[in-house]
Amino acid sequence: MDHVKFALRLLVALFFITLMIFWLEAAWDFSHAIDPATGEAVRLSQLRATPAMVRALASSFAGAYNTLIALLLTFISLAIPITANLYTPKLIEIFIRDRINLFVLCTCAILAAHNLFAFSLSFDQWTGQLPFAIAVGGAIFGWLLLLPYYFYVVSFIDPLTIIKRVSHSLLLEFDAAAAGKYPTTVSQQRVNQKITNLGSVLLRAADRADRDVTFDAIRTHVLVLARVREVKQRLPPEFFKVSNDLLVGLSGDATDILSEARIWMEHRISIQLVLAFKSVLGKMPDGVSAMAQAVKNAAHDEACQGNDAVFELLVRVLNCFAREAIKKKENASVFNVVYFYKALVRRLLSDRPEYVPRLVGYLRFYAEYARAQGLPFIYELVSYELGELTERAYERKATPTRELLDAVLAFGGVEQSVGLVKSRAILAGYFLERGFAQELELVEASLRNVTPDVLDKAKRGILSVQDRVFWELNDRGLNFDFVEPQRRARVTEVFDRLNAGTG
Repeated sequence: MDHVKFALRLLVALFFITLMIFWLEAAWDFSHAIDPATGEAVRLSQLRATPAMVRALASSFAGAYNTLIALLLTFISLAIPITANLYTPKLIEIFIRDRINLFVLCTCAILAAHNLFAFSLSFDQWTGQLPFAIAVGGAIFGWLLLLPYYFYVVSFIDPLTIIKRVSHSLLLEFDAAAAGKYPTTVSQQRVNQKITNLGSVLLRAADRADRDVTFDAIRTHVLVLARVREVKQRLPPEFFKVSNDLLVGLSGDATDILSEARIWMEHRISIQLVLAFKSVLGKMPDGVSAMAQAVKNAAHDEACQGNDAVFELLVRVLNCFAREAIKKKENASVFNVVYFYKALVRRLLSDRPEYVPRLVGYLRFYAEYARAQGLPFIYELVSYELGELTERAYERKATPTRELLDAVLAFGGVEQSVGLVKSRAILAGYFLERGFAQELELVEASLRNVTPDVLDKAKRGILSVQDRVFWELNDRGLNFDFVEPQRRARVTEVFDRLNAGTG
């Protein structure tokens, strides 16, 4: 159940149960009340609050209100600033502007002030009856309000609630900009600040390796990207023209590019993801996967929607992920980024094949960069992934089949790399099985200079893998060298042809 709904239901339940019990208790006792002076039953019209009674109760109420307000202010003063320091200073402003918070705090202050007012009307000659009744009812109401409000504040500082409120604030700012509520420059600044506020939640959660909050913040950034796509149609053209006065740190050329492409908001959101990615590297491996997958899905959506500028921006984000992971020299992180990069290319083979050659070129570039950084496993990994993409392209008769095959064959050092030999042999087995003679000849020609020792190691490496599941727990789950039994026979035939020196 939502925390806010729980607090409201608790408040209603407390009022219903408590007031019913109080009323029954008072009604039963009043029905048995006897006036000691007359010996007759007491009537309701005879009851009057005396000055002494009002003064005694008002004094007790004052102490109770002091305790109540002290509890509220102490709890809020501790909980809100600490949570704001953990996630975003924006939380303080959101808390102050929240209507329920304003209602509860103002109500408690007004009731406390009204109690003093009722106390001041307790003259010997005349005592206010209505103010006294309101003071009693207000005291009961205030204390019944305390526990539900406590749960409400607890829900308010829940990280997921913070993310929702900060993102909602950003979405409202989009609507305000579209409605022309502020001058264009002011609207740009307000939107930029709200994007920064949302990014602060992600960055601080990532820096502390707070997994749940990080995942929620990543998903929210992707949802906001989708909302930007919707709201852009309602924004005036001048809203998209920005300078480096707004986007501090960018060059004039960079801001010109963003202005021409009308993507400065998407750029600001993407920057938050890149900064957070640097934080999760080495701290949160599943955070790396979550960010790469989220950007991959968002890029595919933008490509399908025909938003080429935003798609290219998100591809640049994936490129940043790849570079940062390689610089960190963590095979697992690079592995995850490469996998989702490949997954994006695989989708684009069907939806937007014209993008594939460029993305394959990027993969080749980062494979070479990884090898230069001392990560030969990543170099071979990209060869396997491109080989799989090549098979898929030929299966679907996609346009960039030859570009993919050329990318696989462009990997150098095959003569000394068992991994490269295995990836090409598996691809050659596919071509042999499907009858692609020309492509088979190209792959076999690239392997003819490989020494018999390397060929033998590669062959034994493939034939020894009988289980498709990798023997360690990883994100991919499958063993690179596993091939189905029918394909395994074709791969064996390829090795035999190479050893025999025949084409």
